[in-house]
Amino acid sequence: MHRDADLLEELTADHRAVLTHFSEMKGLPLGDPARGELAAVIIDQLVRHTAAEERHLYPLARERLADGPQVVARELADHRGVEALLEELRLTDAGSPRFDRLMALVIEEVTGHAGDEEARLFPALRAVATPAELRDLGDRARETKARSTGRPRHQPPAARPADHLPPPERSLGERLRAFLTPGAPG
Repeated sequence: MHRDADLLEELTADHRAVLTHFSEMKGLPLGDPARGELAAVIIDQLVRHTAAEERHLYPLARERLADGPQVVARELADHRGVEALLEELRLTDAGSPRFDRLMALVIEEVTGHAGDEEARLFPALRAVATPAELRDLGDRARETKARSTGRPRHQPPAARPADHLPPPERSLGERLRAFLTPGAPG
């Protein structure tokens, strides 16, 4: 992102970069060593992004939005869940089926979280903050990301989001049949 980007532009650029990496991950064959390397990049970017949001975006939301405390509580809960997944992913072999499942959960959670922020939170904050404030916060966010360790804070397994993906032991055909058949077990 360019040095004059405001906070919301900076965070949106982060979202785009991570979503691009998700697409790259989907294009890599199972067992490719690049999957582990790309996962490390994704983890680093997400942790740095989270640090910037928690230090600069959420205090602004908490202070300026009428429902700010509730919004921030929900966003922080999302962060804790994703960080738990990232820690598990970091410790999982990239060639294992568990890695693929964890990556799918990370993609699902982060994509939903980023979409929600961009659709609701960012426009609400743009309406209540000045361009100068947002530019200053953008500078601060870049500094925070540069100083972050890029390592997830350890979270207990209970903190991770629920796994709503279909069971991995069923074939694609079985899962499609169950999905398309009304009343069939999931």
